[in-house]
Amino acid sequence: MKKVYVVIIFILIGLLFAGCEIDPNAKYKVTYYGNGSTSGYPPIDNNEYTAGMEASVLGKSSLIKAEHTFQGWNTKADGTGTPYVEGNKIKIINQNIFLHAKWEQE
Repeated sequence: MKKVYVVIIFILIGLLFAGCEIDPNAKYKVTYYGNGSTSGYPPIDNNEYTAGMEASVLGKSSLIKAEHTFQGWNTKADGTGTPYVEGNKIKIINQNIFLHAKWEQE
C-alpha cells in the first residue's frame, strides 16, 4: 500500500512540473500603443528580452491626442493595470509586455 502512495506522489509531482518549464532562450518584446492618440507614433523598442531582464520604459515619442496631456503608460488600455512613466524599469517575466498611453483631458 505504501508503494502505491509513493507512486501517486511522484506522478502528481511530475504533472505539477510538466507545465512549468521555462525556455531560457525565449525572447520577449515591449510594445507601445497610442491608445486613442490622434497623431504621431508610439515609441518602438527593438530590443528582445529574456526572462529576468529589465526593460526601460520609453517616452511618448511623437504621440499626440487632441485636448489631452500624456500621463505615461499602463499595462491595460483602460488604465486599470500597472502604471509606468518614462525611465521606469519593467522586469520581463516570461511574456511580452504591452504598454498603452495614458491620457488626461485638458
